[in-house]
Amino acid sequence: LYPTAEARQSFTQQSNGNPATLGMLGPIFAPGLGSLVAWRVGVMGMLLAGIPSLLLVIRHTRTEEESGRRELLSSTTVGRIAPLTAALVAVFGANLVLAAAVTVALLTFGLPAVGSLALGLSFAGAGWMCAAIGGVAAQASEGAATARGISLMAFTVLFLPRIAGDAAGQDSDLAWLSWLSPLNWTRLTHPFADEKWWVLALVLGFTAVLAAAAYALCAGRDLGAGFLRPRPGPAQ
Repeated sequence: LYPTAEARQSFTQQSNGNPATLGMLGPIFAPGLGSLVAWRVGVMGMLLAGIPSLLLVIRHTRTEEESGRRELLSSTTVGRIAPLTAALVAVFGANLVLAAAVTVALLTFGLPAVGSLALGLSFAGAGWMCAAIGGVAAQASEGAATARGISLMAFTVLFLPRIAGDAAGQDSDLAWLSWLSPLNWTRLTHPFADEKWWVLALVLGFTAVLAAAAYALCAGRDLGAGFLRPRPGPAQ
């Protein structure tokens, strides 16, 4: 669609001047082909990596506990934190595989290796953060449905500042709002546009803090219990 540098530059200027496009997909950081690819698939990749990750962690922790299978495992030599650890390790590893697949796919289309790796790791980073969110929700609530609701609500709340900051434009006084969204940090690594590798440290730090919180909640509760008590039903 945009075979020349002039066409890509014109499209970049038009997109970065459209608040609706900025709110949905964010700004284009450079008019190069790789940057346009990262812009177009960045938000969708974050969603596709993030939401399944948090749901999988809940499925293999709180759902297992709610069904009673976790109690059967506890009768053996499996420790208290083993299910949470297994779920996080499996999901973290799956996101690394996703990062590798995205990187290889981009390389086959002839895009630069550094930018391809940055975009792949940005998807993995979104999955890691969401997996940690799911871990906290699974330990805090007593039911899988409640944990899923909390996780998806947290995902939405963490995503909203990105929309506000990006829609305002990069030169606006409100552009800093996009940095308030941890889920947006993966896109702010700027794949194919002078990559900012230090942003990945923020992603890892956020993931580590939430994972530590999940372990603390796991250690401080009884099997089958949670810290958020369910609302009582109507009086009989």
